[in-house]
Amino acid sequence: MGTSAKLNNSLMEILVVVGMDQHTGLVPDHPQLEKPASSLSLFTTAYEPQVLAACAHEVANFPNSASIFAAMSSYSSSTLSSSMPPSPAKGVKTRRSQSLRRLTPTGKHSVALPVGSDVISSLAPLCLPGNAYVYKDKPKDHIHYLVLTDISGAHSYATVYTYYRKFLAVQVAGKSEYSIRAVPLNDTGEDEGAKACYVPLCCCMISKAPYFFTMRDCLSCLVQQLQKDVRTMEMIVAEFGTNLALVPRPPPGNLSISFQINRFLVTVPSPTDPDRQVLDMPLHYPFLTFSLDAILTLVACLLTEQRIVFLASDYALLTIIMESFLTYMQPFVWQNVYVPVLSNAMVDLVEAPGVFMMGCHVSHREKIIKVPGIVVADIQSGEVLMADSDMSDSELPCFPQAAADFFKDKCRTIKLQYDFSYLYSPTHTSVEEARKHRDAWQQDCNKNIQTVFLQTMVRLFRDVKEYVSTVNHRRYLNKDKFLAAQDDKDRPFFREVCQSQMFKRFLQDRMDQKRDYYHVMEESMQWQGEEASETSDKPIRMRRKISSNALGQKNRRSGVVNFALEASRPNCTFQLPTFTQAYKKTERTTAAHFYDSCIQKLTSCLENCDPPDRAAYLYLRGMMRAAQGSSLTALEDFHNLCSADVKLFPAEHVQSIITSLNEVERSQLEQKGLYKGGPMEQKMMVGKLRKMSTEGDRGQGLIIALDFDQLPQRDVDVQEFSKHIRLLDIAVDSEVIERLFVSLTLEDTSYLDPDTFSIFYDCWKETELDNSRVACQLPEDCLTREEGVLKVSRLIRCDFGTGRLILTHKRLLFRTGDRTQEVVRIRDILNLEKFQHNTVLTSADALKIYSKVDGQSPFSAILKEERNQWFMLLRELWCGRNIAEGTKDPQVVHQAALNVLLINAVVLSGDYEECAHYDGVEKAAANLCFFTKRQEQGKDNLPEETSQVLIQRVNPSLDDSVRNTVEALLYTSGDNSGGDHRSSPLLWCAMGSGQVKVYDASTWICDQQYIQANNRVVRHNSTYRPTTGW
Repeated sequence: MGTSAKLNNSLMEILVVVGMDQHTGLVPDHPQLEKPASSLSLFTTAYEPQVLAACAHEVANFPNSASIFAAMSSYSSSTLSSSMPPSPAKGVKTRRSQSLRRLTPTGKHSVALPVGSDVISSLAPLCLPGNAYVYKDKPKDHIHYLVLTDISGAHSYATVYTYYRKFLAVQVAGKSEYSIRAVPLNDTGEDEGAKACYVPLCCCMISKAPYFFTMRDCLSCLVQQLQKDVRTMEMIVAEFGTNLALVPRPPPGNLSISFQINRFLVTVPSPTDPDRQVLDMPLHYPFLTFSLDAILTLVACLLTEQRIVFLASDYALLTIIMESFLTYMQPFVWQNVYVPVLSNAMVDLVEAPGVFMMGCHVSHREKIIKVPGIVVADIQSGEVLMADSDMSDSELPCFPQAAADFFKDKCRTIKLQYDFSYLYSPTHTSVEEARKHRDAWQQDCNKNIQTVFLQTMVRLFRDVKEYVSTVNHRRYLNKDKFLAAQDDKDRPFFREVCQSQMFKRFLQDRMDQKRDYYHVMEESMQWQGEEASETSDKPIRMRRKISSNALGQKNRRSGVVNFALEASRPNCTFQLPTFTQAYKKTERTTAAHFYDSCIQKLTSCLENCDPPDRAAYLYLRGMMRAAQGSSLTALEDFHNLCSADVKLFPAEHVQSIITSLNEVERSQLEQKGLYKGGPMEQKMMVGKLRKMSTEGDRGQGLIIALDFDQLPQRDVDVQEFSKHIRLLDIAVDSEVIERLFVSLTLEDTSYLDPDTFSIFYDCWKETELDNSRVACQLPEDCLTREEGVLKVSRLIRCDFGTGRLILTHKRLLFRTGDRTQEVVRIRDILNLEKFQHNTVLTSADALKIYSKVDGQSPFSAILKEERNQWFMLLRELWCGRNIAEGTKDPQVVHQAALNVLLINAVVLSGDYEECAHYDGVEKAAANLCFFTKRQEQGKDNLPEETSQVLIQRVNPSLDDSVRNTVEALLYTSGDNSGGDHRSSPLLWCAMGSGQVKVYDASTWICDQQYIQANNRVVRHNSTYRPTTGW
């Protein structure tokens, strides 16, 4: 059996290791150029953390290590990166240490990582948000949690375990850098001239679901093994990543999944409801630091979409506390900027306009409270205040009093202290028993907290449906009547809530009569007569009543489990088989063997389980079979799942399976009749899918992986360089390739070394894959057919808020959350200006863009170290657009876009000391700014007479490697009679190479099938005619 596919519902997406080791050394984050480091600077300097490993399903990349192949020769060839950079010389370290090299698959055995390199590169500062230092004494291990947001607004969740390893550091002569080597566990001595230090290593596990504490258990087992196992870190991490990628996430319901790591049993809980994410963390922590009034104030701030910053002395508290508040406000979903952990270098993002929710270290408090308009929540002191406010805390949104009293009354019954609640309980005599008892208390506590908040939300918004009217088959909320019905003191709160994006989504769900957990709780409170508890001074309003019989009938018809009223079934656990040791050779691949064992065990469970439990087992078996490559049997399980519990049906995954079927499998599927007239057809609309199956999915194309040995292995001259660049489909035009060669060599030599070529190609492919991934994640109507993604910025702040800039062929866009705004069209740019943006928190490099459009204000973006690069890229594309419009040559825009991509790859590759242009990156990039120079020199300024008569400029040599002279032109008018033989006018271009290219003179599109003459075309008797070959 061949290589298995990635499990769609895997617990772990990727494991990333960040830190410093003997391969990277200690490189200062801000190198001291003027003087070497002092003897004390080893422990006071912040160093630049590197990505040391990135492991996922059958992928194990170690960007900085080359020596692992000998030790891991028994590892599957499809698992390791197919190529590694050479190890640096002993005692010599590079500035960037190749930290992101080889994260792009270029070998024939390579498998792409499930997340983009931009996400991986952004992890380093977030894993060590307080900067990376080394220590004389060993610090305690530490765990914190992250939430990562991609360009589409989708969240990924991470747990980071930081521990410290002992190294001996030796300062590099004349530099502030240090080379380090590992110290064996039993070695306590120091070499002469070397200093012992403890260097941080961060293991970051990322999942699509918020399994924070489950990932904490997994990483604890990993670090324990790293500290005791005699094998290398690379071997242990690769094995761990391969195994964890095989673990599935359970579907919503009462079925959990358990598995063993190093004899420790890890349990993966299931979500309790299909409309809610899994809850794998305590919800009572905010109650231990904030008062009930402060908690309600923060919930009110979230519902009214304020700008909120949480402060904590421990980064571990930030994400858990903030995720708790997002759970409290359900069914409302936060749709704005969300960055629960800001590194020291990112703190200035709190000055950005727009709505956001961020968290940072309490050491920044004095600066944060000076930023006007920010709600500051200090987790340590429990204080909630409005920053830089001359008024009292009355500026903060006020939670409605009646709902607040209801909430406080309900909270009195919640047991928030485990030891206090079970003081009477005897001591548990086993660790496992004590753990189960604590977990049971935590689940009960979380359930009670969720219930109280959900009841409070129902109390606040159950009247909304009474003010929904239908006019001309369209529903709308009569906002004025709804606000008029509220108490005078509560009206400002409801007015702000009604203006929020979250409320619009909530209102749409209520209008659609969505039967979710909120609807079930609303019916439950009405049925149980909760309205009788309303205060007497509140105006009495008529509400629809529902009888207990009608409630039961409605629930049975909809198939919705009423979690509030019905007794839930007892939880059960499916234990996975033991993992096959990935580093040992087996006749079958590890994943295939593991999936076979799981499928057999799931089949046995299906034969013996109760009917209510069948859905979960069918779901898991279908996922395993799909990952195994058994698409048809997987679709059978999903077909049966529709009948058992349609809410668990994975529609998107089934769509991708059906779309990937070949003709034989599609025919077999139709013969089985799995979907004809059944629930799967209703859910999937397979008829529509069959029509779309022959069309490629948006953003998907054939990716041909080039074998690494096809890249140059020796120095190449410009002719050999041109051959490789054309073979790699980077560029075709000889002049462009020559400029690229000069940029990479800086004209110091007539040969280019293979290391520089390899690094440049890595950066080119990395950018290409990242741009394609971003284009796929954007909404379908965001980009036109004529534009693609050229460059994506890091997370920045600008006039539009916090987000990312996206440069395309035609426009500059800004993406934040799930919203995309157009900053400016390239043709409308009036000027670009560099400037220094000074604020209370920081001073940073920024870029200002002026527009020709009347009334449009200049746009400012704080790009920091990316500023100069963005200025260069925007200017080249802008100049290319100006030249294209001035010369009526639209192909210039595409040439300028290619220059932008080349400049970006040259700048990225120039960040590595192995590259020939390392010391002259700006000069190398400027050499590729072809159209910028031409506009400055005025070379494309046409005479007024020419501009007036010029309609279209064409370049017949555009796709040729060498420019050829146009020896003859022939224009044929075509047939415009309107009959069956109607044809367009044509322009025939006879080239000096013997080719004859034909243009459609109505569209100026060149026919791809050109004519090849036997000889060169020459001129006869003042008439252009070919000598032969026509």
